[in-house]
Amino acid sequence: MVDQARGRVVKSGLRIAIAACTGFMLGAFLTPAGAREWYPLPIKGKRVDDKEGRFEYTPLSAIAKAGKNWLICVSFPHMKDPFFLAANYGIVDEAKKLGVSVQTFDAGGYTELGKQISQIEDCVAGGADALIMVAIARDSMDNILTELKRKNIPVVDAINGVSSKDTAVRILTSPYDEGLRAGHYLAAKHPQGGKEVNVAWLPGPAGAGFVIAFDNGFCEGIKDSAVKVIEAKYGDIGREVQARLVEDILQTHKDIDYVVGTAVMVEGAYPLLRARGVEDKVKLVSVYTTPGIYDFLKSGGIEAGASPVVSTARIALDEAVRLLEKKVEYADVGTIGKVYSKPDIGTLDRATVLAPADYRPVFSYKP
Repeated sequence: MVDQARGRVVKSGLRIAIAACTGFMLGAFLTPAGAREWYPLPIKGKRVDDKEGRFEYTPLSAIAKAGKNWLICVSFPHMKDPFFLAANYGIVDEAKKLGVSVQTFDAGGYTELGKQISQIEDCVAGGADALIMVAIARDSMDNILTELKRKNIPVVDAINGVSSKDTAVRILTSPYDEGLRAGHYLAAKHPQGGKEVNVAWLPGPAGAGFVIAFDNGFCEGIKDSAVKVIEAKYGDIGREVQARLVEDILQTHKDIDYVVGTAVMVEGAYPLLRARGVEDKVKLVSVYTTPGIYDFLKSGGIEAGASPVVSTARIALDEAVRLLEKKVEYADVGTIGKVYSKPDIGTLDRATVLAPADYRPVFSYKP
């Protein structure tokens, strides 16, 4: 269950350094009266006329509902953490605004590539008009995407990214930028010429597109600094898996200064650090924000990156409808994140990053 996987880091005054959010990182829920809309949303992107730059994205729902009740299939690698819970919320809530149906599939984890492909095939066979796909692997989706293109099923390449050219549009959270911000954060704290600090790097499952981007961004961010990655470990984004990887690192290395990786890793790692009595010595750096980490950010003493996961998911659903109704304006969309601290956390719109606290995943929605 999502609630069990979510976890909480539960020590008052916890000293965790958090940098850069994905990505990656999102029941009925109505916008409260007086609350501002999520759009227009600043994005980096490329329009269909090939002009690139920074724009403001406004969805179809700002004007009217969709032309018909389209069926949109959504394929997630898993629903194990608040990132994909937030993405699920954003897609379903935007589907309500547009008046379209959504069928969501959970492959069960980043080891389940075959299951994800099978679920996509089943959903398309069931009458899907379009697909939103958060791919498990960047380079292993070519055959299914070629087949979908042949069947004229438009595909939104969402969040993680694939190498295939057979997707219609891309809506990414720019994990490269998020890894870069994490690296820049540490590099600013530990510049070249200062005392060297040792980092363990746990960005997620090997081979996933977003992990490759995390790697590239983080390595670029710490270039020419006193930050040294002494070990990188890769594994599925589940709390138990990540906790085992952290345990291995702590047993192998006695001189770790930072453990950097996913929020699930952070929440699983802290009890291990506390049990060893090293929670003040070894700092944890998360690449995205969860409810627990957001709460600690508000209490002060940490920094956290936040990308608008909910809004990214809304755009993915909007783009799927635009593809079907021939109204696409952007071929590529990259949402923009920022590193926050206690003084400016009040400027972060929580509803763009996290699902409501009482939200439960919705796998099938029909208006």
